[in-house]
Amino acid sequence: MSSWEFPVTEPIRLHAQIPAGDIRVIAEPGATVATVSLDGRGRRSEQLIEETEVSFTGGTLSVLTPDKIRLLSNVTLDLVVHLPEGSSAELRAASADIHCEGELSDLEARTASGDITAGPVTGAARLTSASGDVRFGAAGGDVSIKTASGDVQVDRASGDLTAESASGDVHAGEVGGSARIRTASGDARIGSVRAGEADVNTVSGDISVAVPAGVGVYLDLSSMTGDVRSDLAAAEVSNSAELTVSCRSISGDIRVSTAR
Repeated sequence: MSSWEFPVTEPIRLHAQIPAGDIRVIAEPGATVATVSLDGRGRRSEQLIEETEVSFTGGTLSVLTPDKIRLLSNVTLDLVVHLPEGSSAELRAASADIHCEGELSDLEARTASGDITAGPVTGAARLTSASGDVRFGAAGGDVSIKTASGDVQVDRASGDLTAESASGDVHAGEVGGSARIRTASGDARIGSVRAGEADVNTVSGDISVAVPAGVGVYLDLSSMTGDVRSDLAAAEVSNSAELTVSCRSISGDIRVSTAR
């Protein structure tokens, strides 16, 4: 295993890239040192670690491993980074799980085949995984999540939420802004949305959207063969609805209810 230490006086920016393995970022309050540890598995892992560029310049910590996944397919790396709370991170991997602990300011994470677990983030979060699950805590800004075959779980987005999964479920707890959700065969659920637009589309999955009591809503719901139901209390006709709920499904059920 190789390790590096860099003195820090404030939150930093992290840019990390490995071909395969595991990325773990730990944001700690009051940290005065940023640390990097890199371990490997496989016959030529030591060579890949030696070729990894680790540097800290202008407030940016870079950990960049050459992309040799095709040549060294049996090599995986375990990257662990400790940094100050409030730092931002940009993480990329071809085949790796990504796990973030502690509070970050902004987060961009991309992996082709791995799970992503993160949150909280005070700003925006952009998370992409081709075949992994994405579990995200809370964001003070907008959240954008894309996965092909994985499930998506978002506890809270204070801003807008965009979530897409081809075959997985998409579950969002509380959304402060607008929500746009797309899934083909998975279910889509929003626990609470109060303003803007909730635009939800599935092919064969069920849709569930909950709205806080007292919020004016315009409903636009359609399912070709599924059941469509709204449990919201009827209100007087108004042109100033705070929220538009637009749901479309081919064979899934649609339900709009009052948030608990």
